[in-house]
Amino acid sequence: MIACIGDLMVDVFPDGPTGERRHPGGKAAIYAVTARALGSPAAVLGSVGPDADGRAVTEVLRGAGADISGIVTREGTATGADYFEADGWRMERGANWELTATDVEVALAKLLDGGGEVDAVIVNQGIPLEASQAAVRFARDRGLFLVLHLGPEAIEARRKVDPAFYPLADVIVVSRREADVLAEHLGLDTEGRSDEAVARMLFDETRPRWALLLSFGVGGAHVVAHGTDGVHEAAVAPSSGPDHEAEKYIGANDTAVAAWVTWLVSAATPPADQDFDAVRALLDRAVRLAAVNLVHPGPLTAAVLHPADFSAGAVIS
Repeated sequence: MIACIGDLMVDVFPDGPTGERRHPGGKAAIYAVTARALGSPAAVLGSVGPDADGRAVTEVLRGAGADISGIVTREGTATGADYFEADGWRMERGANWELTATDVEVALAKLLDGGGEVDAVIVNQGIPLEASQAAVRFARDRGLFLVLHLGPEAIEARRKVDPAFYPLADVIVVSRREADVLAEHLGLDTEGRSDEAVARMLFDETRPRWALLLSFGVGGAHVVAHGTDGVHEAAVAPSSGPDHEAEKYIGANDTAVAAWVTWLVSAATPPADQDFDAVRALLDRAVRLAAVNLVHPGPLTAAVLHPADFSAGAVIS
């Protein structure tokens, strides 16, 4: 099982002169439906409001077969929303900022103590720092494979992550924008540096237990990882044209990350002991899989409504 911890949102798009379209989304939801579409059990831990948006998110997850027992409905708040408007993008975190460390610890304990076998925990920082760090501590104390997906909305708008938490993660994931924020917080000068150089600098400074992934969704990736004979690095090519590079399509980055982690932990060998060429090949496959979202717009739509195409990993050239 993949335990998916992070934000639960609706994505709101304009529809005509005055209308709007609302689609369930959020990083924790994308992780979970991706894992489910690829055949892995998944559980979601997050917070929604007692409103139509919250019900829409939970119903999509329930329909996908995800365990939603860890979703908290927080009275007096609205479900978070991303607004994609003609003049830009804005976010209202809503109930996501009401998730507590206790909520996370209780939900994780129930998953494990109830007989569930958790293969990996993916923690995204679209929730309060206390909640995400509680998840990190819990996963490390229980010896679970831990992926920490950093988010600029947390490390910019809230507080800097305690640097002591980075080495607790097996994998640290950052996008290019998140990498810039993280580098600034760590006092690193990345001006004029290539993506490969930035990834190596962050890897050396944060010291994850196994790997750091600089991910651009359908725009490719760069991975740096410990191996038995030293540090390995590899670049993964984009799976689409430049119009869809580096997070320009909603959800592709999260889909790629979730697919890679799902495939990594489904193998008989622990990720850190797998052949690095095989690890890179899985990442290349995950980047190509994320491009399915360009065919079926909406990260949950691709996985939930078109599982055959999603599982096949259509390639966009």
